[in-house]
Amino acid sequence: MILIDETDKDVAIPFVIPSAIVDRRTGKHILSYINTTRKPMSRIFAAKTVLGTRPAPRAAAFSSKGPNSLTPEVLKPDITAPGLNILAAWSPAAVGNMKFNIISGTSMACPHVSGIAALVKAVHPSWSPSAIKSAIMTTATILDKQHKPIREDPDGRRANAFDYGSGFVNPTRVLHPGLVYDSQPEDYIDFLCSIGYDKRSLHHVTGDNSTCDGAFKKPFDLNYPSIAVPNLEDNFSVTRVVTNVGEARSIYKSVVVSPAGVNVTVVPDRLIFRRIGQRIKFTVNFKVAAPSKGYTFGFLSWKNGRSQVTSPIAVRVSSAGFGLVR
Repeated sequence: MILIDETDKDVAIPFVIPSAIVDRRTGKHILSYINTTRKPMSRIFAAKTVLGTRPAPRAAAFSSKGPNSLTPEVLKPDITAPGLNILAAWSPAAVGNMKFNIISGTSMACPHVSGIAALVKAVHPSWSPSAIKSAIMTTATILDKQHKPIREDPDGRRANAFDYGSGFVNPTRVLHPGLVYDSQPEDYIDFLCSIGYDKRSLHHVTGDNSTCDGAFKKPFDLNYPSIAVPNLEDNFSVTRVVTNVGEARSIYKSVVVSPAGVNVTVVPDRLIFRRIGQRIKFTVNFKVAAPSKGYTFGFLSWKNGRSQVTSPIAVRVSSAGFGLVR
């Protein structure tokens, strides 16, 4: 059997009969050959491993994409990791005593990130889950092996934060992020309150008697390593707090690439740390500069001579955010 993958998802599928999967372009050639040849013939060759696929990584066509449908103030996805056609151990009890299998999806990407998180926790046992998550997100890369922007399947367009989140996970940098965006459980309780949770709803999540006494005014206030503004009208500000986990005495300067149609400024634009564990708050200001359609993307990076701490930014300008004079 020849299966034409019309969606170009590139996913390996095990079959019980000799089979091959081809993309749309190859499929059209095969169909043309079959339809124009009196006795079409084909041969099956032994499988072979292909190394050095280019470009790589790519954002898989089946991968969950943003924006966040439930809470658009939190940019999703968070991170991208290897998840296409991954050869891994498999429970023999699952299918016919098979010890290994090739699987695609979050089921494969998640173990990669979990292993990296375990590595970070082993080296930094005092770090909170949020600090570990921040380290993974802010050290990710948005470039492929050829140092070009990551592309998205199946169209090959340039991917954005709604395709890969903060980028492709980079284990070589994650142990030394320089700065982290840390949050505690009570911060997440306040966040849930800000999106409408009451005491009963909170109890289902926390299992305790938490209340909304100290709730954020807006869900934007969660100290997240990324920033999303889903409905910008004229101007808006969000605050973040970073904690120094790098050199005790260090200075970071902000570098901003503003989303199209939006001016982004950071106050202060320099962070001066004098000790490990020191926390500094800063404000990110957004102002509509020109009309734009849908979401546009940028990033904020804090840089010093050794570290680069990068957060993706996604902004959608409201139709009321840019008036027309007739």
